Amino acid sequence: MPSRPLIPIVLLLALAACGKGKPDADALAGRDPAVAGALADPVMADPDLTSQNRGNAALSGGGPASGEIPPDKRGQEEIDRAKAEVITLLGRTAPPAPMAEASDAVSAAVQAPTAAALARALPFAAPCAGKLAYSAVWAAKLPAKLPVYPRAHVREAAGVDDAACHLRVVRFITPVAVADVIDFYHALATAAQLPAARRKAGDDQVVGGVKGSGGWMLFARQRADGLSEAQLVTAGL
Repeated sequence: MPSRPLIPIVLLLALAACGKGKPDADALAGRDPAVAGALADPVMADPDLTSQNRGNAALSGGGPASGEIPPDKRGQEEIDRAKAEVITLLGRTAPPAPMAEASDAVSAAVQAPTAAALARALPFAAPCAGKLAYSAVWAAKLPAKLPVYPRAHVREAAGVDDAACHLRVVRFITPVAVADVIDFYHALATAAQLPAARRKAGDDQVVGGVKGSGGWMLFARQRADGLSEAQLVTAGL
């Protein structure tokens, strides 16, 4: 029958069409490095997953891919683990920070809905605020002398590195009390010979200072759910 010789041709065309769906290695290699890095980043929302690469988790099967953020860890066991890591970092328990030296009616952090808005509100960070890029990667790029609080859950991170600007803005959550967070950063700054004046601003506890053309500032408050929320800004450090 005249139609039979066409069958192998149709099959070959179908196979060729399927082959076109295979991703080109050169195209993947040329992908935006920032996007590629973000896809392969650890899950920074959960301190127990910071060493895991979940870049291909959506391909593992067993159900639809999920972008759900793990719940914030809380409870005395988690608090004890965080404090134990503080002792490891500092070599001792963080000594109590001095009492607040001054008080402001309103906190700049509470009035700032974004990392860029907070940076604009701080004179030492404002010149670079417009250059901020958002990515969890920036939390890992904080100055070594002012890292994220041990076992904290990062909720927002932004930063920029260029010839003129070295700025980081990171917001995180921890079950540890606000006073302990302030004590930790005051101890770190003192060890690094950074200014560390403490003040109160509205319901926020604040510690930080300016050094040359740069500086740092931490704003911490207790949330209604009992967790502590903090925003850390560093510039030129």
